[in-house]
Amino acid sequence: MSQLWIDSTAFGEMLDEARRAYPLETGGVLVGYIADNDVPVVQHVIGPGLAARHRRHRFHPDHEWQCHRLDELFAASLGQAVYLGDWHTHPDGSPRMSWLDRRTLRGIARHREAQLSRPLMLIVGGGRETWNWRVHRYGSDVLIGFDINFDVLSLHKFQCASSSLVSDLD
Repeated sequence: MSQLWIDSTAFGEMLDEARRAYPLETGGVLVGYIADNDVPVVQHVIGPGLAARHRRHRFHPDHEWQCHRLDELFAASLGQAVYLGDWHTHPDGSPRMSWLDRRTLRGIARHREAQLSRPLMLIVGGGRETWNWRVHRYGSDVLIGFDINFDVLSLHKFQCASSSLVSDLD
């Protein structure tokens, strides 16, 4: 199984946002880089933004605010931290992709400005205290019918403490 590494602070920010918005859906953007071994590393997450609209089964981010924040992270990292995909919650649900999630992931892969052929979609399913996490990575379109191939990645947290890297495997 492929893997994804995520900074523990970024992970905590997603968890806090999921709890804050519950029972409504929320989400944001994953920011980081793809390592030489093709493993995605999430260093930052961007939340929904102040103008985001949260519903029980749908979420519309404040796209303009997210783009501005992404530009700031890109500049601060000297171009190393880039858009990797999206994350969102399924309150009282599972972290499996819905048909809309599949369509969105395919749209991201096809969007030229994203410059990302294999975007990520991290879905957080569950309730206020118990959450299940699943990371999906776009593979390709299926030739017949509307479907996509995707990989499910194992999620690993890390924390940068001074100059050493401390990992916390899930």
